[in-house]
Amino acid sequence: MLSHRSDTHAEGLEVLALRTPTLPPATTTNTALVGRRQLWVVDPATPHAAERETLATAIAARLDAGAALAGLVLTHHHRDHVGAAAFLRERFGAPVLAHPRTAALLEGTLAVDRPVVEGDVLEGSAAPDDRWRVLHTPGHASGHVVLWEPTRRLMVAGDMVAAVGTIVVEPPDGHMGTYVAQLRRLADLAPRLLVPAHGDVVDDPVALLERYVAHRLMRERRVAEALEAAPAELATVTRRSYPDVPPALHPLAARSALAHLIKLAEEGRAIEGPEGAWRSAPAAP
Repeated sequence: MLSHRSDTHAEGLEVLALRTPTLPPATTTNTALVGRRQLWVVDPATPHAAERETLATAIAARLDAGAALAGLVLTHHHRDHVGAAAFLRERFGAPVLAHPRTAALLEGTLAVDRPVVEGDVLEGSAAPDDRWRVLHTPGHASGHVVLWEPTRRLMVAGDMVAAVGTIVVEPPDGHMGTYVAQLRRLADLAPRLLVPAHGDVVDDPVALLERYVAHRLMRERRVAEALEAAPAELATVTRRSYPDVPPALHPLAARSALAHLIKLAEEGRAIEGPEGAWRSAPAAP
């Protein structure tokens, strides 16, 4: 049985949840069909043949109804967001669009045909409420972008947040300080509806974004506290600061723990020793 679902959440915004090799507990990635007349496929993610055909059928239905396929937009380079891009480009002749940093990270794997950068506008039609602005939102990934329609306050957020599971911030491409700042930026826009990478479409986005910031700051406090007793290597810091996470998931949690440690070091609150042991930085005189 296929795991996909398809829902229209606003005029010119359809979301399909299609099976991908993503991190549990998520099993699907959301692909958004954006635009009333000019169709933009955001995160053509699934690598699975049957699910790709489901996506192609949804696109073909929009084309039969008079839309034109303008492009395939990647929010970032992770494998659970790009798996159908080459397939759809070949099937429909549509260009692949991504931030230049994403294009560089995909070099040799997937060619990007057109760059998109902060301030670009992807027009879904001539209507003023169908102009999707590109926001560059690094942190989870250095080339991450979000699509934002400010009139109706609709946001396609990619991996900035998830409605199921969590978002891993993994150095060196991921950067915790930047990620938290971008979450705050998105919350300040006051979106009304948000399409996350994984899970159901969110109808209270500001609350979700603020919860993500609060959670990251809570975890940061725990990481800082883990250094207070004695210097510790990353595995020990992870065990001390992620007591609510099963030990089997600690290797995954360690990626974000390292991102928190780097943020603390950048702020002068932690120091990495020559043997890989982290310690609290001495208080300023």
